[in-house]
Amino acid sequence: MQLSDLIKHIDNIEIAGDGKVEIAGLEADSRYVETGFLFAALKGVQLDGTTFIDNAIKAGAKAILVAADYTGEMSDEITWIKSTEPRKTLALLAAIFHPKQPPYILAITGTNGKSSIADFLRQIFTRAGKRAASLGTLGVKICEQGQADKHIELHHTSPDPITLHKILHQLAEDDVEYLAIEASSHGLEQNRMDGVKISAAGFTNLTLDHLDYHSNMEEYFEAKMRLFTELLPKTSQAVVSADGAYATRVANIAGFAGSNAKKVGFAGDYIKLNKVDNLPHGQRMDFDLQGKNYKVDLPLIGVFQVENALVAAGLALSTNDVDVEHVMAALTELKGAKGRLELMGKSQKGGRIFVDFAHTPDSLENAILALRPYLDEGKKLVTIFGCGGDRDQSKRPLMGAVAEKYSDKAILTDDNPRFEDAASIRAMAKVGCPSALEIGDRGAAIAQGIGLLADGDILLIAGKGHETGQKINGVEHEFSDQVEVLKLLEAGA
Repeated sequence: MQLSDLIKHIDNIEIAGDGKVEIAGLEADSRYVETGFLFAALKGVQLDGTTFIDNAIKAGAKAILVAADYTGEMSDEITWIKSTEPRKTLALLAAIFHPKQPPYILAITGTNGKSSIADFLRQIFTRAGKRAASLGTLGVKICEQGQADKHIELHHTSPDPITLHKILHQLAEDDVEYLAIEASSHGLEQNRMDGVKISAAGFTNLTLDHLDYHSNMEEYFEAKMRLFTELLPKTSQAVVSADGAYATRVANIAGFAGSNAKKVGFAGDYIKLNKVDNLPHGQRMDFDLQGKNYKVDLPLIGVFQVENALVAAGLALSTNDVDVEHVMAALTELKGAKGRLELMGKSQKGGRIFVDFAHTPDSLENAILALRPYLDEGKKLVTIFGCGGDRDQSKRPLMGAVAEKYSDKAILTDDNPRFEDAASIRAMAKVGCPSALEIGDRGAAIAQGIGLLADGDILLIAGKGHETGQKINGVEHEFSDQVEVLKLLEAGA
């Protein structure tokens, strides 16, 4: 494709060199540049892409995208694109170079619940006879009734824009009609999702997280709001979980941006939740929708899963191509996303073991409180948790306090120390849970937790969820909470 065709609808750029050069591909990593490629020399958190321009040219790059303030040497043999918003420009270039997208793309943002809602939407659309996919933390999953599921691993909740638009193009080529996609604050702020044709957007909640990247909660919130103020087309549907602290503000922002904002939950104006009753293996939701009362048995535990299910229902109904009865029937059959309050089995003595991705104070509290109603009188709940390295340190003592307050026994262990000293991370968390049992080795902590269980007790292993590795000093060691639990249970724990 000629560069002139790629850039003709992109604003705030300046071209130096041959605008008619043929572009064979796009790349932001110089190691993967091939002859005829456009190389995006972007400045990242850790690396500056401009230092790899020479490598890209030697590999065959014919065009280089740089920021407008770039002052380095510019070879006359290369076409240069200077942009005031180079990340946004790259995303738009990727969208034009890989032009196909599924016709209905529904995006979900918020601190917690994104993965579950994306997964629920895929299940709802599949049950309604549509070819559907979900994209985010759990990778890409493509489903159609009567067909084998397809799965693609991803390294980030929101992939880089080149990867993302390649995936969108391939999904469209595979006749995927409906795509549910997670929108992380990093992805939104770094323009990774620009160029995605979003049909509807949902918001779950905003709680303490990612303050190692965002300066404060307001910046974190503003990054999330880009989905509604800049990416969601005017008059499109926004669905907001009504019961969080930011719900009204988000609905107002979406409304001011031109969206049709609907709220779901106990304070909902679209789906009005009246009450939730616990069942042996789930919950009964009583809610009003469009003047009619529904009582739906959700086969998942935790009020937060009710929140997730209602946001998914609201988004599914916003497409006008899935009727209410299909959605209600799908809710009764929903399966939890991998590593989200996932029941792994029972210990030899009869204790139930759950694995969950909870890695913030709020999500850890929600997970523990979701399990407590399923304890018989006199039984105990044990929580294993840790805190990630090279991430927001302020949440560590808060997570410890949550574990100690709401559990009968807390075990503090390691969870992706990354490049930090694991013992120092545990010491920060221990401030909030002085009585917690401290076992740095995660496998040993899980074995100890299972060993504490008697009949009717519950063990919650929090933090890693679906993850299959433990990141220590730049090396990812193979480790899965699920695999570790099953191994111990098979050995008679």
